[in-house]
Amino acid sequence: MKPKGLKPAWAIIAAMLILLTTATAHGAEQAQEEIAKGRVVDKVVCKADPLQSYALYLPSSYTPEKRWPILYAFDPGAAGRVPVELFQEAAEKYGWIVVGSLNSQNGPMKGSIDASDALWKDTHTRFSIDDRRIYTTGFSGGARVAVWIAYLCRNCVAGVIACGAGFHTQIAPTTATPPASISFAFFATVGTDDFNFGELKTLDDVLSNIGSPHRLAMFEGGHMWAPKEVLTRALAWMEIEAMKAGRRAKDETLIEDLWKQETESARVLEASKKTYDAYVAYRALVVDFRSLRETKEFETKLAQLKENGEVKQGLREERDQIRRQQELTSQLIAFQERRKDVETRALAFGEFKRVLGDLRKKSRETIDSIERRIARRTLHDVFAFYYEGAGNLIQRRKDYPIAVSNLEIASEIAENSSQVMFELATAYALNGEKKKALDALRRAVERGFTDIARMNANPALEALRKESEYRKIVESISQKP
Repeated sequence: MKPKGLKPAWAIIAAMLILLTTATAHGAEQAQEEIAKGRVVDKVVCKADPLQSYALYLPSSYTPEKRWPILYAFDPGAAGRVPVELFQEAAEKYGWIVVGSLNSQNGPMKGSIDASDALWKDTHTRFSIDDRRIYTTGFSGGARVAVWIAYLCRNCVAGVIACGAGFHTQIAPTTATPPASISFAFFATVGTDDFNFGELKTLDDVLSNIGSPHRLAMFEGGHMWAPKEVLTRALAWMEIEAMKAGRRAKDETLIEDLWKQETESARVLEASKKTYDAYVAYRALVVDFRSLRETKEFETKLAQLKENGEVKQGLREERDQIRRQQELTSQLIAFQERRKDVETRALAFGEFKRVLGDLRKKSRETIDSIERRIARRTLHDVFAFYYEGAGNLIQRRKDYPIAVSNLEIASEIAENSSQVMFELATAYALNGEKKKALDALRRAVERGFTDIARMNANPALEALRKESEYRKIVESISQKP
């Protein structure tokens, strides 16, 4: 059953399906110009829609006489070159085309659906694509776009590589639960400090329970695109899943190489006394390769490790970390709600500052620990709640007073961010608070903001440009070396 209100998106996906039976067969013949192979192309303009464009990587061995896997990438800030560069080495190694939208970004989903439709049409016109091996990827809001497209397209996307986020709530009960059934393989990545850690860990457990092909790869870091080496593993995993699903011919040499890599990685973890991490690695090894080669040795090892005290403790600690982050996030948001009440404002503000200060202190510790991870995840979680909420309030609802309140809170958490302070200045200006807008603009510059062109092009700041203080701020930027 399709989600309500998605008729336009379904019409787009229907058009995509028609393209699958027509455009690919003639793609190579219809190409009008030669596109460089073996290097990242900064911008390819879509023929049918010049307003849409994408960054591109064609493997150096690309030839139209063969059909190729393709990966459509979506960055939350429309920075399509970023994922293309990150996947470049893996794409060359495994022979994939990679396309990164230069239009899709966080905001109304229709814009991203339109961008994906344009990319789909253009690439199927230009290149020889294996329709059995179409994949999507994205980071944060872009990950939700990648999943959304695969879900709407039903059986025309073979797999999704989701970095830092899972399902959109309009196609699932929560972001951490999939619909009743999904038709694509799912590889997720998440940083140890990512505020969406709990979401993706919970989603991984749910997918295990329903038996859907999936993998979760963790790395040291925050809310970000996964490092190159993790994304290379993601493409390798998709190659394995394609063999298991019959989407590509079995390659015994590749299977053996990937088996050795994963086996060595698991054994290194075990030898390093990282027992819980080794358990996770062996479990993935067994699940991924069971139908491709003999795995009995590692099934036995897995059964032994499952009873290990460190493994049981590791499972408990992960659940506890998720719970504590949720509790701290809810606590900080509750303090902010109490600040709206005159009678509880002062006490709530003091409690908010106390908890915030404690989390900041823990987040700045130099040695990695569970406490540091929880602190970082919580701070990023609360920041995202208010910062992203402010964007929606400004763009969709024009509710400037509440947007100002949200950005004030976001600026308290991201105390050194010039970007957040600039957006707070914009919100103040939209709300008719000139003095506060100018003060926030000045503080943005003090924090490092130097983009005069952006200031002068921002229509929300028009009312400030006649003010002498505004001119002083511009002059202070101009005088910086």
